[in-house]
Amino acid sequence: MSTNDIKRIGSGSHPILEAEAAQKKRGARVVNETSKYKILQSCSSRSWGGLEMQALLECTQLKARGHDIILLCTPKSRLEGEATRAGIETLPLELRYSNYPMVLGALRKFLTSRGTDIVHAQISQDLSVLVATAVFVPTSPPIVLTKRVGSFISKKDPFHRWLYRHVSLVVAISEVIRKNVLDTCPVDVSRVVTLFDGVDLDRFDPSRVDPKAARRELGIGERDFVIGMVGRISPGKGHEEFLEAASIIHSSLPEIKFLVVGEPSYGEEDYGKRILENAKPLASQGVVTFRGFRADIPNVMAALDVLAFPSHAEAFGDVLIEAMAMRLPVVSTNCDGVLDIVIDGETGIQVPPRGARALANALMLLIQDNERRRLFGEAGRQRVEKLFDLRLRTEKMEGLYARVLNPTASSATRAETVDAKSSV
Repeated sequence: MSTNDIKRIGSGSHPILEAEAAQKKRGARVVNETSKYKILQSCSSRSWGGLEMQALLECTQLKARGHDIILLCTPKSRLEGEATRAGIETLPLELRYSNYPMVLGALRKFLTSRGTDIVHAQISQDLSVLVATAVFVPTSPPIVLTKRVGSFISKKDPFHRWLYRHVSLVVAISEVIRKNVLDTCPVDVSRVVTLFDGVDLDRFDPSRVDPKAARRELGIGERDFVIGMVGRISPGKGHEEFLEAASIIHSSLPEIKFLVVGEPSYGEEDYGKRILENAKPLASQGVVTFRGFRADIPNVMAALDVLAFPSHAEAFGDVLIEAMAMRLPVVSTNCDGVLDIVIDGETGIQVPPRGARALANALMLLIQDNERRRLFGEAGRQRVEKLFDLRLRTEKMEGLYARVLNPTASSATRAETVDAKSSV
């Protein structure tokens, strides 16, 4: 992948300052570093996984920087509850087609009375109601869409051409998603950028966590070698291959332990039961342990020796950057958005998806090589500091907001070219 393939937003002249200069010439509203926006974030998903967690994380980060944030979400969803606990104001609305007349009226009233500056959809299924509402509001706030999931169908029919004509900017979380957007959606390349997810480097700081205490809390022995898998128990995440790899490794190295952290999300409960059933032979021997959902992921990472990430297809891989921030060596599949994160042989080992034997071999290689684990961990932390710092990512998102609020200031935000596969 060439350096021109990865479009990033960032360095050079500060985008907000350039926007301010352009506005002063026109006598328009001045956007500067102290400008605070009224932003309606939207995520109607009922699930609770990486997409929803990142949507909430963006809300909390922007609120912490002084912006007025309201999250449109589904009533009684896990996201609504977590947002409330995080101190984020919510606008609970059921975005079903049968409910559209009421929703459109409520949203139009909200956007008009609140004086919303920006509407930001965190999931594309919300676009139709957001666009249908915003275009009929006198101020017509610009719409930003974050794409976290690829599409397998073309969306270049008349309806989607109308829909995407009203989207000011599409933010893709990885290069594979950016390419997918350009292939399937009726949007010009100038309105699609890649902005990787970020990780809080203060929270995910190995020097702030006591590994021994973390192990005790999880019931892990101080001398145990533990391989972990962290994330939602969902089809395609690779839990079957993880369990098969655990069985292969156990036959040669019976002392190795395996930890699974995560739970099924909305509608995936039956799949979760099947995984637990498949794991019974190993779980009954104490080889594999399931700990369910946990919010203390830095502690979980600190308790592990290696992280396995056997996903079949992944738009990005937030768990990977969290693990790497904690100096944890990783074994991942070589698919999709993972290629933007893990450098094979430098920050981890990549294996083909759906290959339990290859996964087991890579894990055994790290089990037997202390120095390689240490080097991978150090290089991983450096790479996260360089490319996936949440604070810098939030600043870049603010720059993108400045850009869509001032579309005629074409130079307000420039694409910075970064080769995400280069050495750290």
